[in-house]
Amino acid sequence: MQKYKFLLIGLGFFWIAAWSIFGSILAVLIQQMTISQIPSSEFMQIQRALLKSAHAHMNVMGYSAILLGLSLNFIAPYFSKRLIKSNILTFLFSIPIFGAGLILEAFNPNEIGKISYPTAISAIGGGLYILSLFLWSGLFLYRFFKKNGNYE
Repeated sequence: MQKYKFLLIGLGFFWIAAWSIFGSILAVLIQQMTISQIPSSEFMQIQRALLKSAHAHMNVMGYSAILLGLSLNFIAPYFSKRLIKSNILTFLFSIPIFGAGLILEAFNPNEIGKISYPTAISAIGGGLYILSLFLWSGLFLYRFFKKNGNYE
């Protein structure tokens, strides 16, 4: 389990650093596009908000990966390795899926009455991410009640 702890912490810091740099580059590109290429200020405002949202979400996901890595040793002795590994894999796959969907959504907005593919991609990634966090939370709550004798 120790190797998964380091994997989660390492990937968490990687996500924070990578998405921070990506957010900075996006801000510069959007400013250049606003000045030179795109006439519609409304579309640019929406696109900018979506890209800022993607940047903030990916930073939060990076922090949560660090927290999962740091908390791994606390619950590893109480649950099967298979359960923990499957939760970690679900968590790790959900982050890039969600991020890619958010970024694509900024450049491919939904049409009225239709859901775009990028929106569906980000919904799948976000759903898996939330599911894995709820499971992680449930494992800790189960351990808390079991350890204190209040469970059952």
